[in-house]
Amino acid sequence: MSPRAPAARAAQRVVLPVRGMHCASCVDKVDAALKALPGVEAVSVDLPSRTVAVSFVPAAGKLEVKHLRRAVEAAGFDVLGESESRAQAESISLLSQKEEQSRLTTRLEAAVVFSIPLLLAGRLGLSPYTALLLALPVQIWGGWHFHEGLARAWRRRRADMDALVSVSTWAAFLYSAYVVFLPETMPAAARATQWEAVSGLVIFVTLGRLIEARTRGKTNEAVVKLMRLAPKTARVLRDGAEVSVPLDEVVVGDVARVRPGEQVGTDGEVVVGRSTVDESLLTGESLPVEKAPGSRVWGGTMNKNGALELRVTRPGRESALARIVEAVRESQATKPRIQRAVDKIAAWFVPAVIVLAVAAAAAWLRAGAGPDYRMALTSFVSVLACACPCALGLATPLAVVAGIGRAAEMGVFIRNADVLEELGRLDVVLFDKTGTLTLGRPEVAGSIMLHGTEDEMLSWALACEERSEHPFSEAIRALARARRVNAPEVESFEALPGRGVIVRSKSTVARAGSLPWLREEGVTLPQDDATRFSSEGSLLGVAVGAQLLGAFRMEDALRPSAAAAVRALKDRGLEVFLVSGDRNAAAYRVAEAVGIGTVFAETRPEEKSAIVRRFQREGKRVAMVGEGFNDAPALSHADVGVALATGTDVAVESADLALMNPDLTSLSKAIDLSQRIRAVIRQNLAWAFAYNVLLLPVAAGALYPRWGILLRPEYAGAAMALSSISVALNSLRLRRKNV
Repeated sequence: MSPRAPAARAAQRVVLPVRGMHCASCVDKVDAALKALPGVEAVSVDLPSRTVAVSFVPAAGKLEVKHLRRAVEAAGFDVLGESESRAQAESISLLSQKEEQSRLTTRLEAAVVFSIPLLLAGRLGLSPYTALLLALPVQIWGGWHFHEGLARAWRRRRADMDALVSVSTWAAFLYSAYVVFLPETMPAAARATQWEAVSGLVIFVTLGRLIEARTRGKTNEAVVKLMRLAPKTARVLRDGAEVSVPLDEVVVGDVARVRPGEQVGTDGEVVVGRSTVDESLLTGESLPVEKAPGSRVWGGTMNKNGALELRVTRPGRESALARIVEAVRESQATKPRIQRAVDKIAAWFVPAVIVLAVAAAAAWLRAGAGPDYRMALTSFVSVLACACPCALGLATPLAVVAGIGRAAEMGVFIRNADVLEELGRLDVVLFDKTGTLTLGRPEVAGSIMLHGTEDEMLSWALACEERSEHPFSEAIRALARARRVNAPEVESFEALPGRGVIVRSKSTVARAGSLPWLREEGVTLPQDDATRFSSEGSLLGVAVGAQLLGAFRMEDALRPSAAAAVRALKDRGLEVFLVSGDRNAAAYRVAEAVGIGTVFAETRPEEKSAIVRRFQREGKRVAMVGEGFNDAPALSHADVGVALATGTDVAVESADLALMNPDLTSLSKAIDLSQRIRAVIRQNLAWAFAYNVLLLPVAAGALYPRWGILLRPEYAGAAMALSSISVALNSLRLRRKNV
């Protein structure tokens, strides 16, 4: 017997908080170091939070977390810990960043204190040696963080922003020190020291990094606010007693008590009590929602005026709020396509800058002796100082973080940054009907009887719908409870999404579903009654064996925001269609009410996907909006899948974007926001590229021979810091509600 092949090991995921990442070049190095390891499937480096998420297939002794850490450390960065969630890794990274900000503040203050007398050395009559002593702490202590970066760059043989600043300050410092100790070896015109370049570079670049770090932290306020509002404990019943336990210890099936004015700790279903619950934290909807036995509640919402007992359906770490926070974090860490292109440019940027600096210095040296020594040094230092891959690296991720955070506040949760680009370029929006354009809570409005009594038909309908998740099932269960009708004992249950349900009870097979599907199953619809059925709206047919007992007529109220949402999308020039599995009459009635002209009715799940692909073959970008299990295939195939978070888990997981707010106009607002994010990204990149394209030639001295214009090193450093700050501040505009 041949030995069995070992089973494939499941991929694992770890998030590493990393210290020392400051620019796009750093991101590229970490990404490349990890992807070079065999077994690594995906790497997501998030520069704003300084975390790295890695998906890998572990192999005993070959690829473990320790190997991932070593790879990052070999690239010249410090790994501060490891976690399964980005939230915990960010907490570690945030603490490290606060410590770094404190150190930067201390070094900046020291540099300023020693730079003041240094820059006034001539007026104060200080000797060159005293000026050198004042410059030492500025260069060594004030610029130590840059020199650490240079050492890391040397070890990994790849330069970054810290290396450029360190080399430029050392060049100016050593040149000035040489002038102090050996002035007679230099031409008279080249004997001027450049202490102002040393102090200016250290002060301006450090100040820029400090302001940028503080501004960058504000772009993530939405997630931080969600984390702060998340409850930490829950009150549950254990052995008949009420105890307060951490959310991590709450398990599915526990009964939790929530008093008036308290926050709901976990997702659950009300079993006892009535109240209103403020869900604005998750949905953005300001009006409280009434809750009664059977109602679903979400972790993180606020109970208002009544005591509730909930049966926990998800533990605290998997509650709606926890999943939203994690989803927002993950989406903020993803890269849109434009960022991946920028990363490739940034990877070549630093080497190109070094070549340009050396070439500029060499050109000035070839021009002759005398002041050209100083011009060579000035151009070399200025080119290195004004180079700014930081602005390039931050242009996209800061805008994405701020924009997705703003979307979270609106109750719109974006799964991937690529969605931001797709949202703004849509051509077609397809809406499902039940539960999307309508409230998804249909009621039995009447029935059409062919055989037997209505209660008998209700009994078989209950047998079929008792375990179903279709919106019609709750209406059948409610009617059965009101009439005290019981279902026969069911031995088997089979749900066919978009069609119906088949159950077996002893020797009897019963079906409940759409009439076209019942026909396919061999159920006979008398020809004399065909017209009678087709003139009705939404119908749930019930059949026992091959005999149709009749059908229940369902009515579903229109969602209040549906018409406004359709109108807003049409005003943008988008084509809007209705795609429904419901009957023609019901689908057209809803379409007419909301202003949709074209309807695809009586469509199966696979047919919805085919409709999406048909539009895509025509070259159109398609969004599908749905909430049911039968919408999942279409949501997956659409360019942008939009799910209502009140829908099934399968639909939400298949979608690219989830609307927590029941107001469908949120979709139009999300499109607005995506366009604003794309505009800010373009502005950031335009500024970053324009800054380098314009200033690098000036720093190299291209304008000096004809116009006498030369960018001094300290001004180059200030401009570099300003470029990063401007990118951060421009991204921060997305946090404002009225922009």
